[in-house]
Amino acid sequence: MSQSLMLKCEQKKGPIIAGEMSQRWVEVFASELPSGMQPNIRCIHCHGMVRVHRKHVEHGPIDHVEHVSRQDSENCRGGHHFKGEHKMSLQPVQ
Repeated sequence: MSQSLMLKCEQKKGPIIAGEMSQRWVEVFASELPSGMQPNIRCIHCHGMVRVHRKHVEHGPIDHVEHVSRQDSENCRGGHHFKGEHKMSLQPVQ
């Protein structure tokens, strides 16, 4: 995995306009989010569910997101276990 591919994810954000939520997916850095799983974030490449991982030790990996599903990780160009052919998630976060 190219670690730089997973420094960002998409977060569903948006204002309330005329009493209705007008939400859209916006790219955000993993470092801007709390660690763990959240229902309103997804991979920017395959739209699969991801969780935020924080840097815990000085020489460790920087803040990033990782796929929850092994299958998404194997089929996504940003995935840690990518096998070479990019595919969208079979269970995308809407």
